[in-house]
Amino acid sequence: MKAAIINKFGPREVLHITEIEKPVPNENEVLIKIKLAGINPVDTKVRAGTSAMSKTLHLPVILGWDVSGTIESVGKNVSNFKPGDEVFGCLGFPGLGKTYAQFTVADPKLITKKPSDISFEEAAAVPLAGLTAYQAINEHLKVSKGQKVLVQAAAGGVGHLAVQFAKLNGAFVAGTASGENEAFLKSLGVDQFINYKTEKFEEVVHDADAILDAMGGEILYRSFACVKKGGRVVCLPSSTKNDPKAIELAKKHKVELIWPMMHPDGKEMTLIAGLMEQKKLKVKIDKVFNLDQIVEAHKQVETHGTDGKVVIMIS
Repeated sequence: MKAAIINKFGPREVLHITEIEKPVPNENEVLIKIKLAGINPVDTKVRAGTSAMSKTLHLPVILGWDVSGTIESVGKNVSNFKPGDEVFGCLGFPGLGKTYAQFTVADPKLITKKPSDISFEEAAAVPLAGLTAYQAINEHLKVSKGQKVLVQAAAGGVGHLAVQFAKLNGAFVAGTASGENEAFLKSLGVDQFINYKTEKFEEVVHDADAILDAMGGEILYRSFACVKKGGRVVCLPSSTKNDPKAIELAKKHKVELIWPMMHPDGKEMTLIAGLMEQKKLKVKIDKVFNLDQIVEAHKQVETHGTDGKVVIMIS
């Protein structure tokens, strides 16, 4: 089968396409024929060797965690999926999902059936970002009806999904983005749009119950001025974990600061699939590349200027 692999960590050019043996599922696994795979910022950090996950990998490896495709075969102990089923999910995180390939094996507990009216592109785009957003809003920030939430980078891959989960919970949502995304975010339900290029969010958002920050650094530091005493702040970039300045600011403002680690969950994927089927959750696709364009796809993600998600077409 065709796959994109890395033999060393480094710039995006270390990714290259090669032919390798197709994997064989064990008795408790399924084999997925991949149609599309999603690319997330964490993919680029692992490839570059700057993620803590990089240190756990033995090269060469196939990267990728988001997948949509069809079941090719199932192990003898698998009863809830059959060949031909259309599925999607987040595989192996924070280990290896190996989705930059034509086939991959998967734990059936990590995938769910794809609703027929959801495209494979949408299905590939949502798993890791969707689970990250869902868990941040519901498990870590514990957002409830009537609360005020600030979502930084609200038009990004995680951000635009987090906005929707917060609105589903009945929250008032403020979101930062560039001006061209104002109409899009308001269509998702953002109550207070903040153009980060022309406004300082800390001057217009006060007494927030919760903040979801996908940036870290100065954006995180400034965010503490927006949250009320006893509130919660989730910072997503793992590279910023245990930032001394952020910890000190959290103490000063009497705020709970959380650096979460997303965990794959098939039951939550099924819940997300249901929301997509009911048109209560939309995922925005920024760009679709072919597997042969994997270097260009990583370049696009590394611009940090994507609106929504980047996916690669495998077959």
